[in-house]
Amino acid sequence: METIAAISTALGNGGIGIIRMSGKDCFEVLNKIFIPKNKQNLSNITGYTIKYGYIINFETKEKIDEVLVSFFKSPKSYTTENMCEINSHGGVVIMQKILEECLKAGAILAEPRRIY
Repeated sequence: METIAAISTALGNGGIGIIRMSGKDCFEVLNKIFIPKNKQNLSNITGYTIKYGYIINFETKEKIDEVLVSFFKSPKSYTTENMCEINSHGGVVIMQKILEECLKAGAILAEPRRIY
């Protein structure tokens, strides 16, 4: 299964926005766009933790937003895969920029799940 990403909060004005990523390579994708404040390497991250830091532009390394990232390790997550939630400042523009960075770094856009 591919690593997928999507905006999880309703679009519109709000204090906090959440972008969720899920999949085997979730932490590798995140490692390309997230700089933890304490410079910790994400390859040894523990599940069920939250890290403070910055989302950066994948190409220019310029800071985009100050965020909190929640980490969930497989198989104990909503999706049973590695998963993270990027808690950013709210609003359509900033959430869309962060989602675009996730996609540039290797995730694909999540599609609605079809239930038959």
